[in-house]
Amino acid sequence: MMWIVFAGKELFRKKIVLVTFVLTLLYVGLFNFGLYKLMHQSRLIGLPFENVMEGVTLLSLGLLFGGMIVAFFVFFATMGTISGEVESGLMLAVLARPIPRWKVYLGKYFGTAFWILIYCTVLFLAMLLPVREMADVPLGAGSMFKAWLGFAWGPLLLLAVSMLGSVFFPMLGNGVACAILYGLGLFSGFAETLFSATGGSSSIGGLLFSVSLLMPANSMFSRVTYEIIGGLDLPLLPDMMSRLGPFSPTNVPSPAFLGYSVIYWAALLALGCWAFKRKDIA
Repeated sequence: MMWIVFAGKELFRKKIVLVTFVLTLLYVGLFNFGLYKLMHQSRLIGLPFENVMEGVTLLSLGLLFGGMIVAFFVFFATMGTISGEVESGLMLAVLARPIPRWKVYLGKYFGTAFWILIYCTVLFLAMLLPVREMADVPLGAGSMFKAWLGFAWGPLLLLAVSMLGSVFFPMLGNGVACAILYGLGLFSGFAETLFSATGGSSSIGGLLFSVSLLMPANSMFSRVTYEIIGGLDLPLLPDMMSRLGPFSPTNVPSPAFLGYSVIYWAALLALGCWAFKRKDIA
C-alpha cells in the first residue's frame, strides 16, 4: 500500500496524470462521437448486422490506438524511475532506510502497475460499453473479461521493460529505446499478419516472430480483438476479418505464447532486481 501511494504522488507530481487525463478525455470523446455518427449511418442503410460489424470494427481500431496511448503513458511515466532518481540524488535517501533493493524495485513496479491497471480499465470500459450499447453488440461478460485481461497485460509487460531499461540507461535514452522497441513490435505484428495472408517467405515470418518474442506486449492486441470477435454468437467472422485488414487477429497468440509472456515478465522483473542490486548509485 505504501508503494501505491508513493507511485501515485510521483505521477501527480510530474503532471503526467493531468496531461494524460485531458488527452484521454479528448480521445474518448472523439471515439464516442464517431461511434454515434457511424451507428446513425448504419441504421439508415438497414443491412442485417451492419451496426454490429461497424461497431466491432471501430472498437478494435479504437482499442489499438488506446493501447498506444497507454504504452506511451507507461514510457513517459517510468523511463526515469531508477536513473532519474539516481541522477537527482533521491535514490540515496530512499536506500538510506533498511530496505533491500529488490523490495524497492518491486515496490516501485507494483505501485505504478496499480495505477496503470486503473487507467487501462477506465479506458477499456469507456470504449467498450458505448459500443455494446449503441451498436447492440452481444458481448458476454466472459469475453469482455478476457479482452480486458489482454488489454491490461500488455502495459504491464511494457512497464517491466521500461523499468529494466531505467536501471541501465539514462532517462531520455531509455524512453527513446523503449519507444523504438515498441514500434518494432507493433510493425512486426502488422507485417506478420500481412505475410501470413499472402503466403510470404518463412524466413521473414521467423524474423518477425522473433521480434514478437522480444516484445510480446504488442501481440496482446490480436488476443484482445480475437476475444471480442470470438465472443459474438453471430456469423460475422469472415466479414470482420476482411474489414480489419492488417489489424485482423489472424495470428492470435496461443496459450503457449501467453505462458511465455508470463515467464518473460517474471524474467524481466528478476533481472531488474539483480541489476538494481548491483548498480552503483553513489
